[in-house]
Amino acid sequence: MGTWFWSASTGRFTLDEGAAEVLAGDGALAGLTLTPEAARARVIPTDRIRHARRFGLITRLGGPFGAEYRTVSATGESRSIVERGRVFQDDRRKPTHGMGIVIDTTEPALHEAALAQAVLAQAPVVSREDALDQAVSSAMSCRQAIDRVANSELRLLVDMLLLRLGQEVARHT
Repeated sequence: MGTWFWSASTGRFTLDEGAAEVLAGDGALAGLTLTPEAARARVIPTDRIRHARRFGLITRLGGPFGAEYRTVSATGESRSIVERGRVFQDDRRKPTHGMGIVIDTTEPALHEAALAQAVLAQAPVVSREDALDQAVSSAMSCRQAIDRVANSELRLLVDMLLLRLGQEVARHT
């Protein structure tokens, strides 16, 4: 649905259009440098406070970041959001930047139905468990290859995929 980038030197965020629309309330803010308050303007206030505390902690510790919260549009439409990302550090363990994704999980049944329909249209029929096992195996092979490339951005993307696949496997076992 959207992506974000955080600069430790400024403490500000840059959102893509999808993230800017849902989190800041205006897709036209995409690509601009925003304060944390502006970047999360549409997050429900109690969730925004909790999110700010968690993000503040991970900026000091570095590493993966995850959060779930709610947003409200200008028209009052409520959305459920899942956010995954990572804060990177330099050799002295000082934060340098962070990046991540935001996913709208408000209507998971619709997303699951669309995914299932797309999979059925392109692949032979296999069980959901077999498909998840194959996806996990492929993602793990990809992660091993990315480790040899030593690209932290690609590693983050594969790690987020592995995290999400793990959640899906856990949900169905």
